[in-house]
Amino acid sequence: MARPTVVITGFGLRLPGANSMAELIRLYRSGKSATRPLGGELTGFAGGRVGDPGLDALRTKQMDTCAVLALAAVTDALAMAGLEKGPDLDEAGVYVGCGGGGLESIEQSVLDWHQRQDVKSQTLMRCMANAPAAQISITWGCKGPSLSYAMACSSASHAIGEAVTRLQSGRCQRVIAGGTEAPLTQTMLRIWTAMRLLGQGPEAVVRPFCYERGGLLLGEGAVFFVLETLEGARARGAEPLAQLSGYGAWSDATHMTAPNSDGQARTMALALTDAGLSPEALGHVSAHGTATLAGDISETKAVKAVFGAHAARLPVSATKSFHGHLLGAAGGVSLLASLLAVREGFVVPTVNFGTPDPELDLDYVPNAAREGVDIRHSLCNAFGFGGSNASLIVSRVE
Repeated sequence: MARPTVVITGFGLRLPGANSMAELIRLYRSGKSATRPLGGELTGFAGGRVGDPGLDALRTKQMDTCAVLALAAVTDALAMAGLEKGPDLDEAGVYVGCGGGGLESIEQSVLDWHQRQDVKSQTLMRCMANAPAAQISITWGCKGPSLSYAMACSSASHAIGEAVTRLQSGRCQRVIAGGTEAPLTQTMLRIWTAMRLLGQGPEAVVRPFCYERGGLLLGEGAVFFVLETLEGARARGAEPLAQLSGYGAWSDATHMTAPNSDGQARTMALALTDAGLSPEALGHVSAHGTATLAGDISETKAVKAVFGAHAARLPVSATKSFHGHLLGAAGGVSLLASLLAVREGFVVPTVNFGTPDPELDLDYVPNAAREGVDIRHSLCNAFGFGGSNASLIVSRVE
């Protein structure tokens, strides 16, 4: 028996520089990064902050910023999908990728103890890695499986991919899936600085795939999708925006932090096999693209290994050049770029692109978006520390 087709019927986002798809497209057309000097207690660093005054209305004593961002994005995704609390969502699943949990609350609790020898009673509820998933389930009355995935930078992609497998199994008819992260703390910024992976100074920008790349910047944000079977979506009159046709998951099993092009290539190949597509069928890659010296070389080698001569014809977008690295939520941002490619024919550029690097010779769509491009299938990558890799394929609904 053929497995059900899984489609996206809604999405919501809270990102540096954009809180809606219209704002996101304007940002991408502008060719200007949304990362900024952070200021305040984080003076000396640059990063990506979400600008949305409406978030304050969602805050409670039990919620860290990562949960607040998630709820805002989910609310928009459900509205787009035409779903309301009640029978629509009673049996819905919630699949959330979050690499760090309540990082702001963890840091604040340590400061509270050292400064006042006191810790707030709500700290545990704010810090738990599964807190965003729980808050979504409670807020929207979702009684299906509520699961959290913490695989560093591939967390959101795995959450979405595993949600797809749940829907394909027939054990769930509707899922809210995505990722959230709020890592802009002194601790996290200094950890990434100590690892020599963070762009230095308040004016730093992210420059993936070019000679001047000098590391990543951290960003906060959330991206969530409503996923359903095509049959179920059409039965209730919902518009399928795109199909999630392929999911590949593979572990390097080699090193905690070093990228592995063989493992990355295997992950992309598995996604193609799962989608039943040849490499030549792909029209776009939404890259992991961290702007680290080793990471960009590894991903480029992996793309070449999988796509061969076709790799030179693939436009490759790196969204982290706009928003910074959202860690556990990063895969959701990449998926938005793939959705734009297949649904709108809009190819997100890689901004801040400077001098080409001889080792990096693919089409990275430097600095200016491309529109009106006919793309039926787009692949998006997320490669996490610990060697946890995920690739998703988004396809046009014919």
